[in-house]
Amino acid sequence: MVKKIKNCPLCGGEMVISELRCKNCDLRVKKDFLPCEFCQLSEEDYEFLKIFLKTEGKITDIEKILGVSYPTIKSKIEHLLNSLNLKPYEEPIDPIDGIAEGKLSVDEAIAILKSRKKGGAK
Repeated sequence: MVKKIKNCPLCGGEMVISELRCKNCDLRVKKDFLPCEFCQLSEEDYEFLKIFLKTEGKITDIEKILGVSYPTIKSKIEHLLNSLNLKPYEEPIDPIDGIAEGKLSVDEAIAILKSRKKGGAK
């Protein structure tokens, strides 16, 4: 396991990447770079993400590997999404169906239709 250093061992402040260097020609670029969003994950979240990808998201396989229950895995996925500032995928709602099913107000449906018209989506 690769040890990631997120905080300063002396004062606890946030660590930043301050230099990039080419291994080939030794060109160096000095600046404060933020680590990628995946590099900022906790070790636990990072390891879970690797297992999730290795199992292609098959929750039954994740249950076997980690020895945890379905609700625990769903909680870990939700935590990972929050850590990466992502929202779960939702199937787009047809505005007419949304009104009929009580999921959308007329104003929300109109807004969806207007945004589709502007974006060129059908």
